[in-house]
Amino acid sequence: MAKSPETEHPLKAFGWAARDTSGTFSPFKFSRRETGEYDVQFKVLYCGVCHSDLHMVKNEWGFTQYPIVPGRYDVLWFSGSSRGVRSPIWIGFEAAAGTLDGIIDTVSATHPIVPLLSLLKPHGKLVLVGAPEKPLELPAFPLIQGRKIVAGSAIGGIKETQEMVDFAAKHNILPDIELIPIDYINTAMERLLKADVKYRLVIDIANSLKSE
Repeated sequence: MAKSPETEHPLKAFGWAARDTSGTFSPFKFSRRETGEYDVQFKVLYCGVCHSDLHMVKNEWGFTQYPIVPGRYDVLWFSGSSRGVRSPIWIGFEAAAGTLDGIIDTVSATHPIVPLLSLLKPHGKLVLVGAPEKPLELPAFPLIQGRKIVAGSAIGGIKETQEMVDFAAKHNILPDIELIPIDYINTAMERLLKADVKYRLVIDIANSLKSE
């Protein structure tokens, strides 16, 4: 007989999980295996909420396994601490047309990318790091004009991430966030779906996640 997620491994854990394509979260007890020779055990203090979490809990990409406890851009504590920093810069499209060498597109919802291509200089590059659930429209002509490039990339490795954190700390680049408790997560997901979010939503795990 298969063991339950709560008793399968020796280390007890607690979080909020979605159990089906409704994407509704509720408290969830599960377990972890013992820390091995090449493992690091850490405590999550804060966790960002991303549009990709919405895709995952609703199985819009087609490979979600339930129950799922999503999470990304964590602030962790082990022998030190690490934090993710994002600083968006908003500019007028008309004023910026043809002025940019490159654009990093982080949007995970369906959106037009032709207006972004108009901002690029000749030989400019648009790099997609978001993953919308539906294919994006990409006409050939905007690429041919100016020899523009569209590419994709996942998150960088540890070295690149550390360089980004060091750069942000050196230049005092701080994120704008909205701090929320864990029991607000279902409302947060509804707001994310409606694009009713001005800043990055961040869950205060340390002060609001309590095991029942």
